[in-house]
Amino acid sequence: MLVPHVNYFNDKLPVKFLAEEQISDDRTYTQLAYGVLKYGYPAKKDQFSMYAGFLYPYIVAVNLSFSNNYIYLFIFQIILASLTSVLISLIAYRLTGNLNVAVLAGLLYALYYPNFIFPARVLTETSFTFLVVLAFFFLQKGISEKRVTQLFVFGALLSVAALMKSMLFYVFFFIYFYLVFRAFVKKDVSKYVTALILLFFVIQSPYYIVSYLNTNKLIVGSSNGWYMILTGTYLPLKGDEPKDPEYDIFTDHPVGKVYKLELEQGWNEFQMDSAFTALGKKQLIDNFTNHPFESIEVMSIQLSRFWFHMPYYIRPIPGKGTIVAAVYKLILTVFMFIGFYWFALKKKDNFSQITFFFLIIYSSLHMLVFSSLRYSAPLIPFMILFASVGIYYSNALKGLGFFKTND
Repeated sequence: MLVPHVNYFNDKLPVKFLAEEQISDDRTYTQLAYGVLKYGYPAKKDQFSMYAGFLYPYIVAVNLSFSNNYIYLFIFQIILASLTSVLISLIAYRLTGNLNVAVLAGLLYALYYPNFIFPARVLTETSFTFLVVLAFFFLQKGISEKRVTQLFVFGALLSVAALMKSMLFYVFFFIYFYLVFRAFVKKDVSKYVTALILLFFVIQSPYYIVSYLNTNKLIVGSSNGWYMILTGTYLPLKGDEPKDPEYDIFTDHPVGKVYKLELEQGWNEFQMDSAFTALGKKQLIDNFTNHPFESIEVMSIQLSRFWFHMPYYIRPIPGKGTIVAAVYKLILTVFMFIGFYWFALKKKDNFSQITFFFLIIYSSLHMLVFSSLRYSAPLIPFMILFASVGIYYSNALKGLGFFKTND
């Protein structure tokens, strides 16, 4: 495989985001992408890795195949973010039939300032969000036009997205059984949705094959899933995540103990994952058996972190930008519930009810893991979509001379 040594294109552009200068998760994806170029699959330290998703390192590798300047990847992600805004507008227009709501939804998403951060980072958020929104675009078409093929496209896109973020793997099963329930009990969705699970695993199969060939076992999701649970349910720190040097301070933290064993015994990624899994299961059982109220408190804190990026325990004082973003998001969340009230409850719109179920499940599962603001990125388009509907139906902008409704 080609690993670039001479970056001809770097001399042609004044802006450089060099691969070797990346930090944090950006550096991890860079390492995995170089593994793709060298071995054909994500790898770190010359070993197969499933630390973070399966698909995204291949996207990063395309850029690295001809340049170590990430400007090309970032331009691609900016295009995807722009298309996501367009998709939100199209979904809003099909949902309400109102051009004002469609324009408002697209503008609110385009101007949501955290979205300016993700496209210029080597992170999955932009690509993953685009795939999820595109999937729901086809779900809405399939429901409104009663076309089974559109529902299959919806399932296929969710499967592709699940290869990028493993949390969606688990969410898919909730969505699948909910759709099956609607097909056979409420009878408002085609019974052919039962075949979605076969399509889902057919698309997932390359990942299972590669993981089995390299580890002699089937890996579900990514190898850091139980690390996130072990961190997110650690009660003494309220589920907050220490940075690497801070494990020397919080010496009782189970994640720090596993890292120590990694250094002392030379554990690989999958040995560490086995330790995280065993410790995480034990900690979960102990939490709910012996500390149920504190467990509920920490889960509530994680949900707040997931949506509003606060509060935190180790670094408790948020910045001004975080506070402004949280207030802005809180306002939109209130209007989102108004929008869901009108369409999911009052109008009994199928698409709105399924979307609401998706948001509830995706958010709820993040109550068990360490949550960050960027993890809620794929839900922001739907929050803004229904917030726009809520703003319209509540006549919130009529005093400013904008649209109003008498519905």
